[in-house]
Amino acid sequence: MNTSHHRWLLEQLPQWERDGLLTADAARTLRERHVVDESQPGLAQIVMGSLGALLIGTGLISVIGYNWDDFSRPVRLLFAFLPLLTTQIVSFRVLQRDDAAAAWVRETAALLQALATGACIALVSQIYNLGGEWPEFLFWWMLLSLPLVWVLRSHAVAIFYLVGIAVWSLDQGYGKPWHDSPLIYPLLLLGLLPYWPGWPPKTQLSLSVRWVMTISAILGLCSAAVFVSARSEGYYSHRDETFIWLWTLIGAGLTLFPLSRAGVAESTGRKPQVVLGSLWLLGYGIAATFQDVSDDILQGAAYALKLPWCWGLLAVLALFVILACLRRRWAVLAIASIALLPLVAIPFTQDPGEHSALLSWLVTLHLSLIGITLIVLEFAGRRGAPRLGAALLCLLIIARMFESELSLLAKGLAFIVIGVAFLAFNLFMSRLHRQKNPPVS
Repeated sequence: MNTSHHRWLLEQLPQWERDGLLTADAARTLRERHVVDESQPGLAQIVMGSLGALLIGTGLISVIGYNWDDFSRPVRLLFAFLPLLTTQIVSFRVLQRDDAAAAWVRETAALLQALATGACIALVSQIYNLGGEWPEFLFWWMLLSLPLVWVLRSHAVAIFYLVGIAVWSLDQGYGKPWHDSPLIYPLLLLGLLPYWPGWPPKTQLSLSVRWVMTISAILGLCSAAVFVSARSEGYYSHRDETFIWLWTLIGAGLTLFPLSRAGVAESTGRKPQVVLGSLWLLGYGIAATFQDVSDDILQGAAYALKLPWCWGLLAVLALFVILACLRRRWAVLAIASIALLPLVAIPFTQDPGEHSALLSWLVTLHLSLIGITLIVLEFAGRRGAPRLGAALLCLLIIARMFESELSLLAKGLAFIVIGVAFLAFNLFMSRLHRQKNPPVS
């Protein structure tokens, strides 16, 4: 349950005690188990604190910029460092109060200091005509802002940092040295690794930060993959095919990202890396059932295996698979294995560039087994996803129908039958759910 659910439950306990639905001991146990951590900011607090900090920072810059040409160099330097010094004093006061400081005050102080840091760098660079490009400025700005995430426990600065390093990574093009390229993005992401869902910190990370972190990781890691591949000989003749398979491996890695037992127990909605990774893998799998697409995937995978760093990525993925097995995460293991099917097909294909139906049928069979398993688990008394399984089977049948030699009339009738069957199954599952969970009168 998220914080709002915990709060609602605690609000109901006194009335349930008065109505005799709960004993005093049971109510006390629920209060101890479902403690609401008020120190963790909600989305509204992050937004309001960020908006206030942005307005104040923009206003100060506008006022100073209006008379900038009339100031001497010492005065300009004073204006460059004074906002930073002021925000540091405010942050120090927040740290003194520790948990007594309101969450929105902590968020505002942290973001104001991050903005003042960027303004100070820009002003000093302008005063002394230091030059440079905006990606360099963004890179050092983000590095200097990172400690605020830890010191002030700021979710707003964490989001700001994640967006900043993703933008920086996407801008780094081919031809740059490794220390000025997306290759260091994984190291930049490690700066926030303990904020990832399920890591040791006992406080839950807000859902907004989780989604931003996942999207930032997808963009940053994919830009690093493109950068490394582009430096390899012969890349441009296999560019699209290689990139798609490497992106799929990254998606599998995100889906399998190690979680603690508490992280595994969380609802899927609180694990955006699983949601986005699974959606990409399932979409990739459906596309791979078409023979032309599977031929391109085989060609790209065969070339990617010639890249040394690709084997490093596969080694990391193998480690994640082992950890997922230890946590009994069978559903995500089944979905993530879609990315590895080209490795099974390549040894049985003489030339990956030739026309081969092996991979398309392998993926079709694999996805069919996943869909059937998701349905069977529900009726076996285990945790399944019957509607998702039925939808997956429907999409597979439709994909196969598109490649068939049947007439347009036959395909249209088949689509109608499939649609009616899917709606009937959905209705059946709704009635079954009501029978298992009858409404309380």
